[in-house]
Parts: sequence; structure tokens; C-alpha cells
Amino acid sequence: MEELTFQQRLWKGAGVVVYAVRPLILFLCLPALLMSFGMMLMGGREAGELIRQSGNFYYTLGILLSLVILHKRSRKRNSSIWEDAVLERQGLVWKRIALLAGAGIGLAVFFSALITLLPLPKGWIASYQDSSGSFQKGTDQLLSIASTVIFAPVAEEVVFRGYMLGRLLKGFSEKWAIGLSALLFALCHVSPLWVIYAGLMGLMLGWVAVREDNTIYAIALHISFNLSVIPISWVNREEGRRALLFGSPFKVGLWGVLAACLAGWACYRYVREKSLCD
Repeated sequence: MEELTFQQRLWKGAGVVVYAVRPLILFLCLPALLMSFGMMLMGGREAGELIRQSGNFYYTLGILLSLVILHKRSRKRNSSIWEDAVLERQGLVWKRIALLAGAGIGLAVFFSALITLLPLPKGWIASYQDSSGSFQKGTDQLLSIASTVIFAPVAEEVVFRGYMLGRLLKGFSEKWAIGLSALLFALCHVSPLWVIYAGLMGLMLGWVAVREDNTIYAIALHISFNLSVIPISWVNREEGRRALLFGSPFKVGLWGVLAACLAGWACYRYVREKSLCD
């Protein structure tokens, strides 16, 4: 077989990337379009006010509709979202899922403690806290929590580690495919701290999805990671609770160390468990 030139490989790689990001474009644009439609229905209400009051509703509706459209597109190719996003429901090993959940919670608490203790720019902290507390905004708190903990992680994993990573693997090596999907995942989070956060997690999520050949394991890790925001926000909401648990750098650091130990133990056991089964 004739070897491709550098320019041919470049064009081929670009074509794979364009094909891979098509589900992402739908995932990003549909919530924004729905919100614009909501502004029209509300008689031209300002975007900021609509986002504060109903942003979570339009975002959740948008990502759910994105999944429906992706499934319909897969059906047209005589496939399904389960096959194209590598959502294999048979043969799940619940012990590995539990270990990944422990790793996700531990990593989330560790990163939060680290961000609290490090002397980071105030603008970074402000944008991070605003994004982290977004699920508390709006009129429907239950919907906001469900979106943060369930709907968003599931949809993001289907798009990024299911469709996108699967398509990138057809044109790139495993390392390049995981790296590119993690980079795009990070850039979609905009806020500087969240970009770093998401980039590191994107690498781990991609590694888990490829290692298991099943996006459901990455979904479990992602859900557990997001789940930690609820108890942390609940503690910070009341000054007495916050002072008791997070009232000093020592207490925050202690939580960070304990969380790091949990994450390290869970990751070690997960790798060992998976190696024994292979």
C-alpha cells in the first residue's frame, strides 16, 4: 500500500476531526437556540435574567433533545445511540463502577481543596465559584441538581467519549484520540480553572472509556465527580456548617488529604481489578 504524504495525512486527520465534532456542535448549539426561542416567547426578556431564572431548564431540554437527535441519526445508519456511543449494558462489573465512583468523589473533593488553598487569581476563583454554584440558580432546584449530577454527565460522556472519541480512534492513535477529545472537552468549559479541571478529567475519562471499551464506566466516574458539588455547596450555604467543616486552611487541607487517599486507593484497586480480569 502506498504511504500517504504529510499533506495527505494532514487532510485525512482534519476530515476525521470535522466528522468527530459534528455531535459536539449539535450539543453546544441546541441549548442556545432553545434559550433564544425562550427569549422570544418571554417578550424579549434580557438574556441575563432568563439565564438566572430558566437557564437550567433550557440547558437540560437542549442536551436531552441532542441525545434524541443523535439517536435518530444513528437509526438512519441502521445503528443506535447504544452502539455508536459504545454504551454496552451487558457484562457490567459493578465493583469497578463502585471503585470509579469512589475515585470521582475523591478527586473532586481534592481538587476543590487544592483550589481553595492555592493563591490563584481572584478572577479565576470568582468564575469557578459562579460556575460551580450554577445548579443553585433558577426556580427549579430539583431540575438543576438532576441536570448537574445526571443529565449533563450522561450527555457529555455520550458526546465526548462515545461519539467523538470513537470517531477520533478511527483516524488517530489511542493517545492522540484521548488527548484531542480531552482538549475539546476542556475548551468547552471556558472558565480557566474549569478548563484545567476538565482537561485532566477528560484524559482520565477517555482512558477509562477506551480501557473498558464501554462509555458507561466513564459515565459512572463523571456522575460521581459532579455529585460532590452538592454536599460541598450545602455545607457552604450555612456559616455554622462552613466554619465547622471548612473553617480553616488546616481543615480544608485535611479534607483534601483524605480525599486524595480515597481517590488513590480507588484508582489503585480499579487498575488492579481490571488487570486481574484481562
